[in-house]
Amino acid sequence: MFQEQLPSADEVSRTLADILAGPEFQAFEGGLSSRVLAELWVRFWDWVRGMFPGISESQAELLTVVVAAVCLGAVAYVVLRALPQTGPQSARRDPEAVPDERRSARDWLRIAAERARASEYRHAATALYQGFVLTLERRGAVDSHPSKTPGEYALEVAGGEVIDERAKDDAANFIRSFQELAFGQETPTSSGYRGLEQLADHVGCEVTGEAGR
Repeated sequence: MFQEQLPSADEVSRTLADILAGPEFQAFEGGLSSRVLAELWVRFWDWVRGMFPGISESQAELLTVVVAAVCLGAVAYVVLRALPQTGPQSARRDPEAVPDERRSARDWLRIAAERARASEYRHAATALYQGFVLTLERRGAVDSHPSKTPGEYALEVAGGEVIDERAKDDAANFIRSFQELAFGQETPTSSGYRGLEQLADHVGCEVTGEAGR
């Protein structure tokens, strides 16, 4: 019963040609695209019949449709994989592709870990500092703003009541160590950066602890 409902090859070819003849598919002058695709469909149909000489007409039609669908699906998959990834998942895979103002604390901490693995400790410290500030903001200890200096954040943390005294001390030590490592004259070392990571961890930053590995 299902086979009796299948259209013939000529009907499918004519229908395909009618659809492609519409204005939205007229990418080539004179409907050339529709004629070419319709001809390809007929040749594909003949190829299926030639490959399976004992197959019935209905079975050949069904096989043609299935194979064509599989081929189109494969082409669509390849095209989609080739497109640039711009969704939320891609942003998570590559935090550096996200604009600075839209990066989360976790984004900055991931960037810090990548820079530390590349032994770029000044850059890693700067990214870690950004993650540190956003972590404190999430805890309600500071209000982050691009114009604020590390010293201003230190005063804001010290004068607040959201975090305990030990966390305040750790935050003050982090800011002092960050300024020495990022802006000091000495070349930053792996051990110095690991110490900065530990201080960040004490105030709630989700550091990876992979510096120098």
